[in-house]
Amino acid sequence: MSDGDTVVAEIDDVEADVRLFGINAPEADECHHRDARQRLVALVDGQTVEVDQRGIDQFGRVLAYLWIDATEVNRELVESGLAIATTPNDDNVDGAHLIDAEQAAFDAGLGLWSPSACGGSGGLPSIVVDVDGSQFDAPGPDESALEAEWVIFRSETSVDLSGWTLRDESSLHRCRLGEDHRVTPQLPLQIGSNDSCWDPGGSPVWNNAGDLVLLLDTYGRVVARARYRG
Repeated sequence: MSDGDTVVAEIDDVEADVRLFGINAPEADECHHRDARQRLVALVDGQTVEVDQRGIDQFGRVLAYLWIDATEVNRELVESGLAIATTPNDDNVDGAHLIDAEQAAFDAGLGLWSPSACGGSGGLPSIVVDVDGSQFDAPGPDESALEAEWVIFRSETSVDLSGWTLRDESSLHRCRLGEDHRVTPQLPLQIGSNDSCWDPGGSPVWNNAGDLVLLLDTYGRVVARARYRG
């Protein structure tokens, strides 16, 4: 296995790549990637698992919840703070338990949610996502109105955000903030989906049905977090 949310399992005597459904573990260049992978290996390697299949993704991988006796592997990774939950939609009607597990891990400051995650030190500035002021669903076709999709941050102090990262719950969208990105008590920071910081750019970022907003400092620590539902 290459990361913390994909395994190779034998299903009906055929080997298949299985993508753990409803979660997203850190990518190879993100902190806790190795921890998530090692935790997944420790849980499933050599074990007989129950594969609760939920479909096939665009890469041909089986989407599934994995169970070892009474332990749900997907939830175990989220509860440990080594993966985030993805917002449930019509294909994941029973995914709310993973959202609850993520909130519990966040409240406990585990893994990704620790103030000392990624080797960071020192206090975290008080920056919040202004969910009500943000616009996650642009009027009309999202692809044609990237400038009308934005997120707003507010802060009690002035903070230079150069070198920080804004991301969603997917493994795809990352905005690398530059020298022109700063938030102050008097001047909130608004970042549109048309901002040149996005990699890849040129496409909508925020899911209309719901998503997770994460603002990471230069270490990779989560400074601001907000989950919204459409």
